[in-house]
Amino acid sequence: MKCNLLAILGLAATIVVGCTNQNNNKILIPVCKDGKWGYVDQTGSLVVKPQFDYAYGFVKNGLASVKLNGKWGYIDKTGNLVINPHFDLAKDFDKNGLACVRLKDKYGYIDTIGNFVIEPQFDFVRVPFSESGLAVVETNDKYGYVDQAGNMVIKLQFEEAHEFADNGLALVKLNDKYGYIDKTGNLVIKLQFEDACGFADNDLALVKLNDKYGYIDKTGEFVIKPQFLDADGFCKNGLACVYVDDSMKHKWGYINKKGEFVISPQEFYPRDDFNEFGFARVMYKNHKYGYIDTIGKWVIKPQFDGVYLTDFGFAVAEINGKYGIIDTTGNWIVKPQFDKAHGLTKNGLVTVKINGCWGLFDINGHFVIKPQFEEMKELKNGLLAVKKDGKWGLINSKGKIVAKPQFDEIGKFEFF
Repeated sequence: MKCNLLAILGLAATIVVGCTNQNNNKILIPVCKDGKWGYVDQTGSLVVKPQFDYAYGFVKNGLASVKLNGKWGYIDKTGNLVINPHFDLAKDFDKNGLACVRLKDKYGYIDTIGNFVIEPQFDFVRVPFSESGLAVVETNDKYGYVDQAGNMVIKLQFEEAHEFADNGLALVKLNDKYGYIDKTGNLVIKLQFEDACGFADNDLALVKLNDKYGYIDKTGEFVIKPQFLDADGFCKNGLACVYVDDSMKHKWGYINKKGEFVISPQEFYPRDDFNEFGFARVMYKNHKYGYIDTIGKWVIKPQFDGVYLTDFGFAVAEINGKYGIIDTTGNWIVKPQFDKAHGLTKNGLVTVKINGCWGLFDINGHFVIKPQFEEMKELKNGLLAVKKDGKWGLINSKGKIVAKPQFDEIGKFEFF
């Protein structure tokens, strides 16, 4: 039976608010002061007075989960309780309008007014719902699938169950073997593999049989026979990294969907998939990091103790315990000089640490904000959270104080 928690429980607490409906379009930031959580806006003005045990950021539907008196509920951007605190746990609302909640040690799903769409009955649920419209659920160590109306589409029976791929098949495990089912629960590829992954964009899936890895198509036929000691699934660019025993030396290389080596096996270790530049980060046998392109050419030679290339063409790199900034060829734009550095942004700003203090540096070699903070982390919309004298505040990317350090903690906000 569906029940409206608002109607049954009423409002258990009076929530103090700072504004009216004009807050609906504002970005609100969770802050903690004197052990209680509330919200400020981007100007640092207090919108919802700190009063919650904990508070998360708002999602697209304008609701945020909050904890009050040990129970979880949901508020709107005026601070009003929309769904009364009643749950043992409350997750963010998904784009389908449902949120996963836990009540009396069981998980279910509610709508935006607190009605149970799927009654709490599961020991575990995988959130959010996949593009197939199904969610993986578990009870008594058995996994199955429910739809958004709460119908048990595929009964609880598997030791493992994973999301459906675009080709309509999902990886499952039963009797310690892996196979693939369709959306009705029919076994399309029999349970036979020792290990397996879901299908990649090219409709090939990585599987392990007789201690070797290979790749099958959606009919279960081997397109690339089991032959590798280890392997990864195919990247979006159509290449897969595989591990071979070559002349008693273990090496990694990259193959195409025909199983042909595009990048011959070498003594490096892959760390990431290929990015939008067509570069992949690898660790060479000298334990230094660099980047290769899709034909295996070193575009950034393995020389760094740590490096991570962003999607906009620069990277924070570490060498001999100091951090700097490099371009896509590995040349230094900012020489290594910082004790720590992270969070390189699209506008070329990076948070850096010198002598125990954090500041903000640009790729032109200038301090935008001189090192002065105990901690610093990038938020969204050009704001940074900074910690000074044990308290957190907000500044913008020009160093102007938006909210002076006064909070015990600042949380994440605005999930997109």
